[in-house]
Amino acid sequence: MIVCAGRSETISYAVPIGVGLVEASMGLMKLCLREYVEKLVFVGSAGAYCYEIPLLSLCISARATQIESSFVSGGSYTPLDNYIESNVSQETFRVGDRCLRDVVVNSSNYITMDSGVCAAMCRAGIVVENMEFFALLRVAQDFNIPAYGVFCITNYCDTNAQKDFIANHAAAKQKLEDFIQQGGIL
Repeated sequence: MIVCAGRSETISYAVPIGVGLVEASMGLMKLCLREYVEKLVFVGSAGAYCYEIPLLSLCISARATQIESSFVSGGSYTPLDNYIESNVSQETFRVGDRCLRDVVVNSSNYITMDSGVCAAMCRAGIVVENMEFFALLRVAQDFNIPAYGVFCITNYCDTNAQKDFIANHAAAKQKLEDFIQQGGIL
């Protein structure tokens, strides 16, 4: 089953589950209780912490973190496990003769606009952020459903994040829809 966040990020061929960590958790949980779901594929936009990832490029992931900026600066801690990895086969990440960049995705209800946080995330090997993905993997884990995500980079996580997101969002959604339509989702 292909799912997306919803609201302004509704993507053709995908079922909306909700925006942010809480809505996505609740929406996906309800969906999994109502329907038999054999595999989950999340499609959505993402911001890049690292400038070497081109805007409007596609990335793929089965690994996510849930790290807030205060954790990066040493201003907070968590008793929760803030890393999750799906049990999806890595073979999924090769689409025909194409191999999408495999990334670790961070999820937060806030969009990063701080270059110091971006640099710390890159040093930790976390290169993109998407609000919902950690929640999706966590629910999928509870239901023992293989899951992964395909993301289109709309912006860099810097002071221009919102402006660039708005400018690239329509093109990113179209790129994801084209990818799905061309059989990119297995």
